[in-house]
Amino acid sequence: MVHRSANSVYSVISPEGCASILWKDSSRAADAAEALKLTAQDLFDLGVIERIIRQPKAGDQAMFESLKMLIKRTFEKNLALDDEELLNARYERFRKIGRPE
Repeated sequence: MVHRSANSVYSVISPEGCASILWKDSSRAADAAEALKLTAQDLFDLGVIERIIRQPKAGDQAMFESLKMLIKRTFEKNLALDDEELLNARYERFRKIGRPE
């Protein structure tokens, strides 16, 4: 299940900074934000991230337990691979980033 959050972004530059560089106009920050593909959903769609984890509500212990199990399963899966298999899987994953499937 994929959850969307409007509270998280990832970028090496702010939309205002990007707009200032590209268009010499920081008021075009909204255009820059769209072009930068900043949201969790954008990153998921591009293959940069594998899943989106919803923002927990205060005291949401079930979400933390679910996250704990997800991390545990991921470590177990990766530890089951030998070094070459893990490196090849990572290489292939990064080669696919940003490419439509």
